Amino acid sequence: MKRFITALCLCVALVASASAQGDGYKFTDGKVVKGTSVKNQFRSGTCWCFSALSWLENEIMRAGGEEMDLSEMWIVRNIYFEKAVKYVRLHGHLNMAVGGAFHDVTKGIEKYGIVPQEVYEGLNYGTDKPVFGEIDAILKAYVEAVVQNKNKKLTTAWKDGLNAILDTYFGKMPETFEYKGKSYTPQSFAQSLPIKMEDYVSLSSFTHHPFYSTFVIEVPDNWMWASVYNVPLAEMMAVVDNALANNY
Repeated sequence: MKRFITALCLCVALVASASAQGDGYKFTDGKVVKGTSVKNQFRSGTCWCFSALSWLENEIMRAGGEEMDLSEMWIVRNIYFEKAVKYVRLHGHLNMAVGGAFHDVTKGIEKYGIVPQEVYEGLNYGTDKPVFGEIDAILKAYVEAVVQNKNKKLTTAWKDGLNAILDTYFGKMPETFEYKGKSYTPQSFAQSLPIKMEDYVSLSSFTHHPFYSTFVIEVPDNWMWASVYNVPLAEMMAVVDNALANNY
């Protein structure tokens, strides 16, 4: 069964209703859905990853799995590689910036698997929270130099250089790891989860494309050129209401 999300990647922990009172608004819980702990993206433009992974952590619990903290930086590191390769392939005509979308995470898990936070913190540069000013500037400068190189031909070393930068800042990626007494690869750990990435479909509600059809959202952050399924706004909100009613 397909699981639907909005293109805005709604990560709703609770729904509240408000009524005007003499001293302001009083909020009461309408529906409370269990969620994992609040995460801090700090000084990194990776809201797309933090919000999507948080939502998937909740989905794991909804599907009967245990509460866990998945590694945002595992996804960011691999998606930065994918984005850099596409930037070079398109001769620099792509948004080589920090933005992204929900499907970056699901596609990233499909290709690279996933690991718990404790296995890959991705903070290999002297801070305890993500700080991306330096790494973003260096990555952009590196791929720009590759695109503009005077040889007019890519070397066989440029991807090794890219991986060296990413490994230096995020840390080398483990091929295997131990988690709660069991041995996994990133791919086998993803397969052990009670949710599958291919079950998720992004919803949108735009009027410049027909409803009940798919299209590629024309925004720079959709560097992957992934499609969304377009529905009327009332139906998209009905999907949200139904999801909350059923503990999504």
